[in-house]
Amino acid sequence: MSLSYWFEESRKQQDQERPRMESKEAAAAAQAEEDLLRDFERILHDDPLMKMVLSTNFNLSHLKDELRLCALILSYSPKNESTWSHRRWVIKNLAQHLQDMPELIDKESLLVKDMAEKSKMNYRAWRHRCWLIPYMKTKQVLDELNKSKKWAELHVADNCSFHYRRSLLLALLDGAANREDSLICQSEAYLMWKEELRWNETLIRRYQGRESLWNHRRFLSQWWVQHLLSCEETSLSNESLADLFLSQEIHLLSDCLGAPGDEFGETRVQQDAAVKGKVEERLKSVGSLKEVLARACPEKSRLWTHLLHC
Repeated sequence: MSLSYWFEESRKQQDQERPRMESKEAAAAAQAEEDLLRDFERILHDDPLMKMVLSTNFNLSHLKDELRLCALILSYSPKNESTWSHRRWVIKNLAQHLQDMPELIDKESLLVKDMAEKSKMNYRAWRHRCWLIPYMKTKQVLDELNKSKKWAELHVADNCSFHYRRSLLLALLDGAANREDSLICQSEAYLMWKEELRWNETLIRRYQGRESLWNHRRFLSQWWVQHLLSCEETSLSNESLADLFLSQEIHLLSDCLGAPGDEFGETRVQQDAAVKGKVEERLKSVGSLKEVLARACPEKSRLWTHLLHC
C-alpha cells in the first residue's frame, strides 16, 4: 500500500468520524492530522534514504506515487517548500526516462493553478511553475502564456503570475534566437512583446494604481526601449523610435495621474510610487529623457522637475 493511498484513506476516515466527535476530540484529531503532515514533510525534507531507494532502480509507478503524495500534502499546505522541492526532484528523475513530458508539465501547471487559488500570493507554487519552463517546447510556452493571461486578469494584485509571464516571454525570445528560422521567430516574439505591452496598458487603465501592473510594465518597457535603441543603430531613419515610445508612455502616465482617486487615497499613493519608479527606469535607459518629457508634456514641467530631482 502506497503512502499516498494510506494518507488519503486516513483523511477520509477522519472526515467521516469528525461530525460525531466532541469538540475536544475533534481538536485532538485535527492536531494529530497536523502532526502526521509534519512527519511527512520531515521525511520529504530530511530523509536521504527514501531518495536513495527511489534513485537506485527507476520505477515509474513509485515516482508517480511520490507525485500523488506531494499533491496530497500540498492540498493541506500549499506553501510547503520541502514538498515543492521534493516534487521537483521527482520530476527531474522522471524527465530522464519519460518521452511525454508535455503532458506532465500540463498537469503540473494545473496543480500550481489550483494551489494558487487555495493560497493567494503563493510564491513557492509559482516558482515551481517557472522551474518547469526549460522543459517546455515553444508551442507549450505559447499555450502557457495564453492560459496564464486570464488568471492574471482576475488576480491583478498577484505579482507572482506576472513574474511567470515575464519568464515565459524571455524563454520565448531565447528559443527564437536559437532556431534556424530565428529572424522569423524573433519577429513573432517581438509582436507578442508589443501585444503584452498593449494588454498591460489596458489593465493599468482599468485597475489604476496596481503596483504589480506597473512592475510588469517597467520590465516590458525597459526591455523594449533597449530593443528600439538597438534597431536605431542599423536604421537610416532620423526618427527616434525610443523617443516616440517614451512619449506614448508619458501620455499614459499623465492620464493615470489625472484620474480621480478613491476615498481612501490608496490609488493616488500607488500611482505616484509607480510613476516615480517608471521615470527612474527610463533615466537608466535613455540619456535624453529630460528632453522627451519636456516635448511630450510641457505643461507638467514642475512635476518632471520634482520627479527627476527626488
